[in-house]
Amino acid sequence: MNWKTREVRCPAGKTSSHWNPVKQHGKDAIVITFRVLTCRDCPFQLQCTTSKLGRRMLTLRPKELHENLARVRAEQKTDTWKNKCALRAGVEGTINQALDLTGIRRARYRGLPKVRIQHAFSATALNIVCLDAWWTTGPLDRTRRTSRLEQLSYRLSA
Repeated sequence: MNWKTREVRCPAGKTSSHWNPVKQHGKDAIVITFRVLTCRDCPFQLQCTTSKLGRRMLTLRPKELHENLARVRAEQKTDTWKNKCALRAGVEGTINQALDLTGIRRARYRGLPKVRIQHAFSATALNIVCLDAWWTTGPLDRTRRTSRLEQLSYRLSA
């Protein structure tokens, strides 16, 4: 992709024919098209496009947004980012459980002291639910696709 000359090369090495800045859904975009005659006889056509016309079209964001998105996607493939995301997923899972089990999204009482007590009781209730799950069926095995009931029957038969 060459932003200065406004050209894109396909996997077969052919260059694009049109570069059109447009507005799509109220946002800036760039629609890049290739000639039908160029794409029709290309051996890579089935890999490049699913268009009924048989020509390749690309829709890109403006240069700055496109480069930022490419940078962020590359960053998401690093081990550091994956570890940070895994930690966040655990925390968000706990928060979601608190929302589902205790209704903590809205305070039942007025005044900060009463809301703090509600949050403390909600946290205690979550801890009791986790302890109950640990004592009755053991921790959930996240790597296997078994239900809690299957895990319990396995432990009882062993």
